[in-house]
Amino acid sequence: MLPTIIYKLTAVLLMAATVLATTPEADREQPTKLLGGILRKPEGCKYKIEGNSEVLLHYRARVWGEERYFEDTYTEGAPVKYKLGRDKVMKGLEKGISGMCTGEVRRLLIPADLAYGELGLPNLVPGNTAVIYEVEAIEINSPFNNPWFWAGGVAIALVFIFSNRFQNYMENSKSANFLKKKAEEKKSE
Repeated sequence: MLPTIIYKLTAVLLMAATVLATTPEADREQPTKLLGGILRKPEGCKYKIEGNSEVLLHYRARVWGEERYFEDTYTEGAPVKYKLGRDKVMKGLEKGISGMCTGEVRRLLIPADLAYGELGLPNLVPGNTAVIYEVEAIEINSPFNNPWFWAGGVAIALVFIFSNRFQNYMENSKSANFLKKKAEEKKSE
């Protein structure tokens, strides 16, 4: 009994997957939240995209339901460099690439509110339309990977420790001088 139920459920799931796979994208409902999937995972992950990273990306972008790319850095010849948190990057793209490794490729389905919103992109993306990005992380430069970042942190820590100890020394010497004066006053009385 149990094996036949499993076979029937598997058959139903396969039919549903086939129907979804053959339904054109334009006929399906646009995503309302950021979705993504990994197309190519690198062998090792030395660096990941973090909040303040400077990244070099290759990407292709197209409108939901269309096959033509409205932006393609592969054919334009050069990847694009962004400083996350500083440069104007689409919210959905910035959230979607978070955690990517160098060499990783992701497909991102970005809803309209995280893409170009109500206005769209004149002559390229209609308003309130989702976009699809295929993004490849070419290079990731995180401030945490820079030795000068850590050297600055160590220098700040040393200055703090030195100033704290110096302040304690000065306070102790004031207390010692006060006690010494009190002792001398008692002797002179």
